[in-house]
Amino acid sequence: MSGVFGIVDSKYRDGSKEILSKMASAMTYREWFNSDMYADPESGVYLGRLNIGVFNGENQPLWSENKDLLVFLTGELYETEKLRSDLILKGYEFRDESDLELVLHLYQDRGKEFVAEVEGVFLILIWDIENHELIIANDRYGLYPLYYSHQNNRLIFSPEVKPLLNFAIAQKKINYVALAEYMRFQFLLGDKTFFEDIELFPNATVLTYNVPRDKLSISSYWDFTKFPSLPPNISFEDSVEEASFLLDSGIKKLTSGNQKIGAYLSGGLDSRVIIGMMSQHLNPITTISYGIRDCRDVIYSRKVSDELNTNHYYYELSDGKWVIDYVDLHLDLTEGFHSWIHSQGISILDQVRGLVDVNLTGLHGAEINWDDEILYSAKDDIAFFSRLFYLLNQQTTWKSLDSTEEKFLYSPELSNQMQNLAHESLISELEKYKHWSNELKAGYFSFSVDRRLYQYYTVFHRAFIEQRYPFYDYRYFEFIHSIPPSYLFDRKLRRAVIRKLNPNLARIPYDKDNLPITQGFSRYGSKLIEKSKTNINRYVGKIFPEFTTLNADYETWLRNDLIQWGKDIILGEESLNRGIFNPDFLKSIWQRQISGLEVNMIGKVAPIMTFEMLMRKFSDS
Repeated sequence: MSGVFGIVDSKYRDGSKEILSKMASAMTYREWFNSDMYADPESGVYLGRLNIGVFNGENQPLWSENKDLLVFLTGELYETEKLRSDLILKGYEFRDESDLELVLHLYQDRGKEFVAEVEGVFLILIWDIENHELIIANDRYGLYPLYYSHQNNRLIFSPEVKPLLNFAIAQKKINYVALAEYMRFQFLLGDKTFFEDIELFPNATVLTYNVPRDKLSISSYWDFTKFPSLPPNISFEDSVEEASFLLDSGIKKLTSGNQKIGAYLSGGLDSRVIIGMMSQHLNPITTISYGIRDCRDVIYSRKVSDELNTNHYYYELSDGKWVIDYVDLHLDLTEGFHSWIHSQGISILDQVRGLVDVNLTGLHGAEINWDDEILYSAKDDIAFFSRLFYLLNQQTTWKSLDSTEEKFLYSPELSNQMQNLAHESLISELEKYKHWSNELKAGYFSFSVDRRLYQYYTVFHRAFIEQRYPFYDYRYFEFIHSIPPSYLFDRKLRRAVIRKLNPNLARIPYDKDNLPITQGFSRYGSKLIEKSKTNINRYVGKIFPEFTTLNADYETWLRNDLIQWGKDIILGEESLNRGIFNPDFLKSIWQRQISGLEVNMIGKVAPIMTFEMLMRKFSDS
């Protein structure tokens, strides 16, 4: 995993250099992990960078000529030519084409405000020796997670929570608001973590820490209110044209360089549009798929691969036994923010690393997570809150615990304290954006879901390969969130982009509805044919092949291959005696899961299991 880490101690206490080394060791999972470190005991500053050798692989930090500044960088910058040219005209000299040197000179020229001018996916760390200030900045969307804690006259930060728990937090206090959110939504809101005094670094943020004064300040340089204004009557056809152009331009930018570029391919819409556009700029393309052999993802990804003539690799998930082999690594890398039921793909990453250096991910391809007119047309705050809570709880990932189940979930000692915490927390989060329109708030919370839940797919991948994000291209993102949301409902715009890109790709069914992406009679006819096949299979006999919608069936596996493992977690002594969950509820929900009588139980059971594993690994130990 790539990232920056460090300790800055305004009291100049001993031992920080050793702690810095231990932090690096705790986050080193494979032999290709590299770490660069810098120590200045006289200033109380100990800094480091962890990387897997793909982006900006040179030794760091980079020093200014007079040794008054040093810079660490994780990630990469895009379209830097104009910035570089402007600096050259001002007399700055460049020794190479590195992003690192560009950051150094931009800071020298413009101060920390330069961050708002650069595009990329990055974490920047600057130690300004003359001003005794540490500066940390990230990209607009916070695509490299960073956690920090400021207490006891010391700032400590890391791409993982574990080093902060081990070396910064004297008492590991559970954040019960975060726990309540996790049980109701299966992810956290805002910048919380599961532990008090540790926070996620906000996106589009510059942090400044003055060491002698122990003064920490955090400022945002971008948010959703800064989207450009588009013509109010922009047509759907014009939106398709512009979105296609911007996305293609972004993908062209992301396929340049010397790295081996590839992409995961599924039966969905986002991967096929990425790979379809990649094929116009890159040849050959490496594509990868995985899953149960007869699932739609596998069947339709092969059809897309054949159409685009990619070098395609398929890895079968024949059963769920791989979960037990990789659950500890997944927990180490995602630290409970990402439930174990989202770990598919981790078992093949050692092989994938030999195929590609960089994956073009489809994260945020569904620019709005909810095709929900009720949310977007809510007439007042109460209606908006009620609908948003329902969507977060029931329509974002697997269906979560409902209000009745929450009443029984917690131990008698905690029950009164925990009730309604998730409701109150969402109200508190919405209060920060009360001056925004409902449309803007809905878009922002959809973005937050991707950042606090789905982004962790890329986090555990980053232990093996790096990621690039076509749908987070700055210009594409601004445009897509400025057009009417109705253009995005039911993936309407994405479907149109695919039809424009390649009609043959549109004829391959979409895994969610098992229908082609075509229009008119072709789609209507396909729907009739599929309905007829279903009826014949149901009433006559299994004549036509049926493909499962899931590429990984965790719920079934938990009743079979994983049943003893799951039982040991849910009904283990640690869980029953921890004092957080009600033992009677744990026994009841486990029986409901293994009975197989209720569908969608996995979204109720898995968060409890993940949190319990988190406690055993990071708190109990």
